[in-house]
Amino acid sequence: MDPQSVLVVEDDAALSALVAGLLTQAGYDPVAISDHDLIDAAIERWKPRCVILDGEVRSSGESRTWDDAAGIRQAHPSLPVVIFSADGAALAEVSEGRSARSQAAGFAGIVSKPFVIEEFLATVKSAVEHPPTAPTASEVATARPITVFPDVGRLAADWPETDLFGTIVHELRGPLTVIRGQVQLARRQIGKDPTRERLAMDSAIVQVDRMGQLITELLDHARLASNGLSLNVIVLDLASALSTAIEIHQFEANPRISLHRPTGDVSVQGDPERIAQILDNLIGNALKYSAATAPVEVSLALEGAEAQARITDHGVGIPEDERHLLFTPFYRSSRTRDVRGTGLGLHISRRLAERHGGRLWLEASSTAGSVFVLALPIV
Repeated sequence: MDPQSVLVVEDDAALSALVAGLLTQAGYDPVAISDHDLIDAAIERWKPRCVILDGEVRSSGESRTWDDAAGIRQAHPSLPVVIFSADGAALAEVSEGRSARSQAAGFAGIVSKPFVIEEFLATVKSAVEHPPTAPTASEVATARPITVFPDVGRLAADWPETDLFGTIVHELRGPLTVIRGQVQLARRQIGKDPTRERLAMDSAIVQVDRMGQLITELLDHARLASNGLSLNVIVLDLASALSTAIEIHQFEANPRISLHRPTGDVSVQGDPERIAQILDNLIGNALKYSAATAPVEVSLALEGAEAQARITDHGVGIPEDERHLLFTPFYRSSRTRDVRGTGLGLHISRRLAERHGGRLWLEASSTAGSVFVLALPIV
């Protein structure tokens, strides 16, 4: 079969790579993007024969898949769209095809997460070989625009439990789908290609670790929400805690992280493990969302009755209209969604700081970088 372009819209980098690899092996020419806002441009540039559309969850906890599919169908009536989702209710609604939004979306196929490789490839093949027909003139004339989710600005803290549960399932299904896919690939290579078999198993192990971290963060989130997280509080030196946190991340030949601190101890009361968790998250984010050689400046100062640790990066920054959502659970900035993360780190860090009688906030941000401040009461 001659290579045929297939557009993969998936925000999980590991899952996107797995799907692209499967499509390449099947003779397709995959193009993968993570930003749903780039769908139109990608279609115009690559002229795909099919779109595999991830069930992305907005920062408000709602899926935008319906709107995206309806937009593709309206602009490109003969382009098949396959829904790729872990949302069982949404997949059932697509299968039934009776709701207004499922009819507007007009999905040409369904792939659930996790998936069976043979079923996935068969669904794509069917969609490519049997594209939908363009609507008639009368259908176009009578079509009405559908606003599926108008309330996209709602804070994540105000989500209904069903929305929050759906987001958690979405986050867990990502690594689970990759694990299952890679294990299937490894099973195919048993006795045939030991190198590819080992690579597939290594990828699965990485996703197991990722899933374990996500579960840990979800447990922390639940315990903080129910006030069930206990702290082992002692008097500790925040300056030493900062030095230790920096050492964990300072593994490059040319050190990127600098520390400016007062002489002597800076004593605060806190749980050493939880304070380390906050600092690790802030320093890790500063490195993760900056260029590989960009410096990170960490400073510690005494401000009144507080010890304030500032972490300054030279990364992508936070858009001004998104900053009010930055510390809400599962929120990912539009500039960082292509980088692996859960959207729980900053939320948990702020709640932990508050449990210590302290504060955590974004002091400044621009396209030149961001400054986060952790403040804890001095003993």
